[in-house]
Amino acid sequence: METVDFPALTAWSNGQWIHLDLAKNRYFGGAIQRDAALQAATMATVAKLRIGVGEPKMLIPPAAELLHFLRCCRVAARVRREPIRTQLDLLRGARHPSKSRHSGQQQAERYAVMYQHLRNLRFRRPACLEDSVCCALFLGRYIERPSFRIGVVQPPFMAHAWVQVGDMIVNDVKGAVEQYSEILRMDL
Repeated sequence: METVDFPALTAWSNGQWIHLDLAKNRYFGGAIQRDAALQAATMATVAKLRIGVGEPKMLIPPAAELLHFLRCCRVAARVRREPIRTQLDLLRGARHPSKSRHSGQQQAERYAVMYQHLRNLRFRRPACLEDSVCCALFLGRYIERPSFRIGVVQPPFMAHAWVQVGDMIVNDVKGAVEQYSEILRMDL
């Protein structure tokens, strides 16, 4: 699988820049000079939550979706200790042709609710990165343009991953992600 170079991944958090170095699989902080427009745009990145309320019958997935969810969980668990770049390459390689995916908010909400329900049936609650990789793999097959995101904040330094479809946060809640400055966004 070929690796693709990403642009410089930086986010502004509490008066400092945080950098994600994919080649070395690490974060680091420091002051660098950026123009005011970029700084304002970065600081304005705030996650939004749109609650998708579904019908109970939406919670019972067809067998094909259930099997796909289980495969996504297995793949995400297998790569959870790999570097972030490897996980991003996996997501990039798993993109499905857009003609096989649904568009529209109603379909996005349907599959988001289905994922949330299936995720709650797991025996072990995965960390945010593993859960987000699983979610992105699952949604990437059914809906157009799910967005895998990583955010950072300091002090103290913390990083967090989540998946969004438009303004709807799929595998987290607004309160958990709004404190993070987005450092990476990958549309699938």
